[in-house]
Amino acid sequence: MAEERVEEKINWPFWILLAVIANVLANLAQGVLGTQGGYFGCIYSMGIASIPFTMPTLALMLPLLAFPFRFLKGRLSTTSLAALYILGLVSSLAIGNFNDAYYSWPVGSSSRVWRAIPEVRDAMSKLWWVPPESAVLPTWGAGGPVDWGAWFPAMLYVFLFHFIILIMTSAQMVILRRRWIEIERIPYPFAIAIWESVRNIHGFEEVKRRKTPFIIGFVISFLIYLQIMFTVLLPWWPDIIGWRALNPSPNGCLLVASWGPPALWTLGNTLVAFMRANVQPINFAIAYLVPLDVLFTAWFLWIIFMIAAQVAYYMGYYTGALDLSGCCRVLIGDYKISPNWGPPIYWSWMCVTGGMVALIVMMLWHSRDYLREVIGAAFGTPSPRIRELEAKEPISYRMAFIQLLIGCVLLIAFFASLQIDFILGSILFIFGGFIYPLAEAYARGLTGAAYAQERSKWPSWPVHLIYSRHPGTYTPGWCSALIMMHRGINTASGGFNTWSVVTMHSFRVADLSGIHPKTVYKMVFIFFIIAYAITLPFRVWWPHLLGSRFPNCLSGWECAMMGEGAYNYVPPAEELVGPVIAGFIITVLLSSLRARFVWWPLHPMGFLISGAAREVWTGAWTNFLAAWILKFVTLRVGGSRAYEEYGVPVVAGVLAGFVVVVIIGSITGLVRWFIPF
Repeated sequence: MAEERVEEKINWPFWILLAVIANVLANLAQGVLGTQGGYFGCIYSMGIASIPFTMPTLALMLPLLAFPFRFLKGRLSTTSLAALYILGLVSSLAIGNFNDAYYSWPVGSSSRVWRAIPEVRDAMSKLWWVPPESAVLPTWGAGGPVDWGAWFPAMLYVFLFHFIILIMTSAQMVILRRRWIEIERIPYPFAIAIWESVRNIHGFEEVKRRKTPFIIGFVISFLIYLQIMFTVLLPWWPDIIGWRALNPSPNGCLLVASWGPPALWTLGNTLVAFMRANVQPINFAIAYLVPLDVLFTAWFLWIIFMIAAQVAYYMGYYTGALDLSGCCRVLIGDYKISPNWGPPIYWSWMCVTGGMVALIVMMLWHSRDYLREVIGAAFGTPSPRIRELEAKEPISYRMAFIQLLIGCVLLIAFFASLQIDFILGSILFIFGGFIYPLAEAYARGLTGAAYAQERSKWPSWPVHLIYSRHPGTYTPGWCSALIMMHRGINTASGGFNTWSVVTMHSFRVADLSGIHPKTVYKMVFIFFIIAYAITLPFRVWWPHLLGSRFPNCLSGWECAMMGEGAYNYVPPAEELVGPVIAGFIITVLLSSLRARFVWWPLHPMGFLISGAAREVWTGAWTNFLAAWILKFVTLRVGGSRAYEEYGVPVVAGVLAGFVVVVIIGSITGLVRWFIPF
């Protein structure tokens, strides 16, 4: 990118007005679509679509919808297109996943307080944000008017949680921006694909020679996703590509069970670790942009794990596992019958506990000279060279550390307001404020896929090392800490790991588009405030308008990981220590070997992502394997030129075709709401 960058002049009143209009329309659509469930809740969404490669649909939808304006005023400026991208990115994550975010916070979470067992209800009803039961009751029945005064604290809780995390984690991303974006050149696959798509759609001169592969990718994707939509919505539509026969989830997860596809069950009933597979097209497309060594390591080590698990099965482990579905084995069942969570391998535990800590330790170690320079600039007298570098940053390094300190103080105060004690607060502060956001932002940058995500089993592992078994009592602080630790990273829009990813993703967009990171950083904060000021009232209004017709969790919080049954469903501390240490050592060794030997084939991120909860749940190893084969062949046959001039444009076309069908599917859902079919 260009060495000299001047901060762009932005017509802020126009963009603020556009952000308001876009978020109002998006939230009106999201309520209608999400209420219908299925594909309308997971794919045809204004929030985020698909897992573990999470697509922020509005990030490409807004630039795509702006295409007709080029015929009125000519091509939109690069700054305007980047602004539409950032507006869509922030708004999609603020709207979020429908099940986990949109109907859960604040209404669903408040409902679960009053549906809980007496011990939990009595503890949580003391929290300042919980509305009275009388304010929640209309959402359980026919609906009714909103008591905005009663709901304001709950909305404020959600806003403060996300805003404080944005302040704190975005400061960390500012400190690391130059290292990750300009030195390590972390790709951020979604940024590459979406921006390539935007440039092709809007006719940038530099991509004209890549128009044909883009169109090919677009047509293939459009036809496949249109066929999927018709197959799902119309029972009589011919199943040309076998989607109905495979019967995958909206996210493309294939069911390995006796009632699923026979071929898959034959494998699953023979191989104990053949538990999930994935056929979501955009997952393959984004995986293709992942570095080749990460792809190879991810699928290769998973195959090694499957072999090791089969050996363990013949040795007497996982008794009865072959009679269970892949879902029960891979995540939601007892850990002792799970090949990846249980003994003797503990594969997933190694990847998301000690392995994750080691990832951060080694990332900081390899960045030690860079961090020494940044810290010296922040707390000393910057040299002319540092002043020149700081001119290209969103804010000065000193201001970034001040912002980080402010975020830390606010987060501690926020925890104190929830009556979280020192031990739980310290764990939550370290892992929720630093380790999980850093790990997720780095992993997303390399792979485009979730890493520090999914609420089941693992997120509170540091708490389990101290409180091996559930204490047997419930306090406001215990409930708050465990809920935040698990639900705060459950999806890309959960909170703890959301805004580090959005911030660095935005910096990558600035790098690709050539606009100043300071401009993008301002956009993130301004669009964040607008998005939450609009989405939170809508999240409260929809359940009151529709009552029990709006999706509503009928259980209390005791069934979540803070509850005694779920908490004790993971290994005790003495059993967990071994996988934690092993995961740390393996990751350090892989990182050291890769840094020492150029030829070393195994990437530590590939190891970590192979056993991450989201990846094992969705069967993403199949995405990694297929993408590795395609990328390997591309590079072998045509080299990096073929990859850049053919591979990347095809992937961009696939995403564009997907988003066009999302628009069609969303319109169909809106029509279906008023004219059922």
